Amino acid sequence: MLIRISDAALVADLCAHFLRAGFAVEEAGGTMIEVTRPDAPTLGQEQREVELHLAVWRATNPDVKVELAR
Repeated sequence: MLIRISDAALVADLCAHFLRAGFAVEEAGGTMIEVTRPDAPTLGQEQREVELHLAVWRATNPDVKVELAR
């Protein structure tokens, strides 16, 4: 799933957040990253897990705009 973040300075922090939780992450250029969960049994489960972990990161970074670009 593609995720866009409003603050380029926090891209590395967002990537690290997902990596610590076992996700695969690739920078997709600029302020976008591609996050996948290779061990998720279904695409729907992968999406739910990405959304859950993104919500956690948003809670700790409330002033940063983050959106799923799908």
